[in-house]
Amino acid sequence: MDDISDAGGVAARIGFKYQDHVAASFVLDMLDDRRVVQVECETSDDITRVLHQDDLQIVEYIQVKTTERDKKWTSTELTARATKDSPTSLVEKSLLADKHQPGARFRIVTRRSVNASLAALLDPIERREAAGQISVLAAKLKAKYPKTLSSNGHDLAYWAQNALWDVRSGLEHIESQNLQLLNRIAEEFGANPTYSQAKRIYSDLLLLVEAAAAATRRNKIKKVITRTMIVDWWSARLAEVRATAAASAKPYRIRGTSFFIEVHNVPYPLERRQALGYDAQYERKVWRSLQLSQYLVSWLAELSLKASELAEIDQLNLKQKLDAGLATIRAQRTLNSRELLGEALLHAILRHYFGSEPVACKLFHRSRLGDRITRNAHIVSRQQGDQLWLGRTYLLEDEGERELLARIADDLCESLATEVLQEERQVIIQLREPQHLTSRSLWDAFGSGTPIDRILEMLCIPVLIAYDSAVLGVGHSEDYQQKLKSEIAKFGDRFVSSLPAQTAEVQVHIIFVPVENLCVLVDQFEKEIGLA
Repeated sequence: MDDISDAGGVAARIGFKYQDHVAASFVLDMLDDRRVVQVECETSDDITRVLHQDDLQIVEYIQVKTTERDKKWTSTELTARATKDSPTSLVEKSLLADKHQPGARFRIVTRRSVNASLAALLDPIERREAAGQISVLAAKLKAKYPKTLSSNGHDLAYWAQNALWDVRSGLEHIESQNLQLLNRIAEEFGANPTYSQAKRIYSDLLLLVEAAAAATRRNKIKKVITRTMIVDWWSARLAEVRATAAASAKPYRIRGTSFFIEVHNVPYPLERRQALGYDAQYERKVWRSLQLSQYLVSWLAELSLKASELAEIDQLNLKQKLDAGLATIRAQRTLNSRELLGEALLHAILRHYFGSEPVACKLFHRSRLGDRITRNAHIVSRQQGDQLWLGRTYLLEDEGERELLARIADDLCESLATEVLQEERQVIIQLREPQHLTSRSLWDAFGSGTPIDRILEMLCIPVLIAYDSAVLGVGHSEDYQQKLKSEIAKFGDRFVSSLPAQTAEVQVHIIFVPVENLCVLVDQFEKEIGLA
């Protein structure tokens, strides 16, 4: 077989013989066992394996029998000759295959097991006792045909002591076993083929085996699959698996580690509203401001890189990819660190608590509508179907609560303008990489001829408000979370009641993040990303 890769692109098909599947199993074993240096198809025997063991070369001659009978194999069936005066019994033909290296072994692969007279052949050769049942069988076989000798001078007693009866069930069973072995070996090589990929690789392997069996014996090289050849072929198949995996990887399946704790979650079902609150918590009675800034930085890769770029991240290029993400952030001078902090907070909460899949790079997309377009767009799967979450973030600092409420009301009304929603749809169509997303049911709403009403039906607007908390401002207390709940509940009631009637047709989630000192958190965040 001078070019083992030729069969790699041939489509899978049915019709492979039982013997092909058996041979494929030995080729897979060769990937898993360095001692096996080559597998031959229909040369000296149905299958021949060459092993290097303890500085010796051992040749194993394998016969594959597929006779369909209910009863077990007997010594009579094993030794029955097709021609009376010729060594034509199964055991003799197996022995006479021994024409090469003196350290020969033999194997009979069948669907049926053996009865008590041959049971000693079922035990692994290395575990047999020389004076046990195998010696009795060896003596009987030699006595049956004492003159039958291989080219290497081995008799039937030698055959018995060096033969293994290998019982394998029907074709479907052996195929299933081979696929399991294939997947296990692939995992050891650091790849995880899908079911369809594993089936394709296995089908290609069967084609290799079939081609080797069909090749003429005058050109033995085409009938031999060496370990070097199959390792090269295998490496090429796994490279295809990894390339496919990167092309269709689902990088947003991983939500990351938990950081916040949910301290408030109150629905307002009649108004289609929900108020939520998340606490960064204390550590050793010190509010975790620095830890929060570091946690948010860990999400910046998702905020700044495409899904396809995230799918390519591995241990070798991780730092390079993160540096590229940070460089993108530093280059966007139109987005100040306070805004970036708010977007990172919303992104982290939606990803972790709602299992969302973000529309990557929307943070930096420049639209003709400017800030009327949201920077955080996520797909959230709900029982009733996928939803589109278009988020807005606010830091309650210098302006008063009343002014902020008025600004949020104006922004929400503007967000629902038909022109803005049409632009949102176009931006998402432009930026999305659907092959990297698991969510699918909402994409029919993104057709150019689809009314914008379809977007409204699945739209949710999460509004994140980070604010200087009066509770956190006085320091740690054992009951601070109870006080936070009360503080957030009052905020929630006021904010929900202040939302304009124009927003009644969509869901709105108001997410509160209490902070000990926003100015300090922003400064720490700036230092972490190199903007200070």
